[in-house]
Amino acid sequence: MHSIFLRIYGGMLVAMLLVSALVYGVVQLVNAQRADAYREEMARGTFTLLAEGTSRYQGAERDKWVQVMSALLGAKIELRDEREVQLDGDEQARLRAGRVVFRVADDEQTAEIYRRLPAEPMVLVTRMTKVSEQQARATVLLILDALGQHPRAEWDRVFRAIQGKFGFPLARVPLAEVRLDKEQQERLERREVVISLSDSSPATQSGVRVYARIGDTGEVLVLGPLVLFEWLPLPIVLVLGALALFLMGLAAYLLVRPLERRLKGLERAVQQVTAGNLAVRAEARGKDAVGQLAASFNGMTEHIQRLIQSQREMTRAVSHELRTPVARIRFGLEMVAEIDDAAARTHKVAQIDQDIDELDDLIDEILTYARLEEGTPALRWETVDLAGLARQVQRELQPIAGALVVQVEAPAELGVDGEERWLHRVLQNLVTNAIRYARSAIVVRVFTDGDWVELAVDDDGPGIPEADRERVFKPFARLDDSRHRASGGYGLGLSIVQRIAEWHGGRAWVERAAAGGASFHLRWPRRRPGAHVLAGQDA
Repeated sequence: MHSIFLRIYGGMLVAMLLVSALVYGVVQLVNAQRADAYREEMARGTFTLLAEGTSRYQGAERDKWVQVMSALLGAKIELRDEREVQLDGDEQARLRAGRVVFRVADDEQTAEIYRRLPAEPMVLVTRMTKVSEQQARATVLLILDALGQHPRAEWDRVFRAIQGKFGFPLARVPLAEVRLDKEQQERLERREVVISLSDSSPATQSGVRVYARIGDTGEVLVLGPLVLFEWLPLPIVLVLGALALFLMGLAAYLLVRPLERRLKGLERAVQQVTAGNLAVRAEARGKDAVGQLAASFNGMTEHIQRLIQSQREMTRAVSHELRTPVARIRFGLEMVAEIDDAAARTHKVAQIDQDIDELDDLIDEILTYARLEEGTPALRWETVDLAGLARQVQRELQPIAGALVVQVEAPAELGVDGEERWLHRVLQNLVTNAIRYARSAIVVRVFTDGDWVELAVDDDGPGIPEADRERVFKPFARLDDSRHRASGGYGLGLSIVQRIAEWHGGRAWVERAAAGGASFHLRWPRRRPGAHVLAGQDA
């Protein structure tokens, strides 16, 4: 994805899905632990009293007690030796500590409850399939039975001890303070166990309450409220919300941090360029907006560096190139002042005029190259007959070629996209350059290679050494060997050729011609290059 928005949006979407899955997993894990603890708390008091009641009996009386409790609970109760009970290490430790072990079957439809008898290596084992009013009534009877084992005067102490065994509230309240509807009041007076759902209580106290008369004491035993298990209580919601916000913030930071780091790198590069270090380059990684910005910055820096370097080279070269004609003009003027013969004076003035023309040509060439170095212009693209243009240049330059033969090898017509005046300048510069060095013939070849067009100008001159073939395209570069300074020119023509080739999405190079001289080549797309064609890059 090249769009920063899509990258961040997609990353946040993935992060949101991962965080949601993580939060869901945490909720399931935490609630599994909470549900086990909740079930154990709800069953703790009942089965503790059941174990204590069982330990009071022995032999047949114990068997009878177990049968009666099984009928009251609606679930079969078994007594097993502790060594026969298959529990893991943690469950064994909880069992020996006098706690209730609650194990849910794999089908989640049934549960096994274990409680060790006090001071005996025996374990009560109960399998239950559902929780109903029957278990609530059995719990009430177990509490009343535990109270009945002690004198009335000790009930307060015993009841406080019983309260500590339960995971929900127990209370003894006067009958007159119990608020039930008429039917429930009548059932309570008939000594029935009444179960009431208290919807009107505060949310933290809402749940099921169980009422039962305590003999003829005028008091009512109240169990509850037995609060239902809450899957998402407020503290867990707050913790999970904070966790989700932290994880989403972390994901946003991880997504934005690389972008911020790249922008910081680009900022440092800009600061170094501002300080004058044009050699610095930004990290142009990726094809998103930041990568494109870094690439544009690097291209701008390279262009500025090239312009400054070119300006320095041009300044040095121009000062050198101007010195010779200016010196000749000054010397000529001094000579004119001393010449008395009119014919000689006229000849010297003609030489001075020739030096001025040379100086004018040099200035024109320098101005042309300076315009080319300003950057790629907005070309006026049109279809140009390159073959016809080559023949036109042949006709224009044949007079100055003298005895040299200028040949054109091209089809009758070849249409290419480009700007005619610049393509004309390319042909003119290449043929003029060949005229300076050729011995007898110059061949201009125009042909196509698939979607590309190629132009070649061959001469039979001394050629260019392979080590110097790239240097000839640099401004003011002239070789002092075979292609020497006496041949004329200013060393800008080939630089102009290369720049025009790059404007058209192509490149220029030189190789050895078949006749032994130099063979200058240009290659560019036959049709107008799109944004995907890079300047100077071949197919």
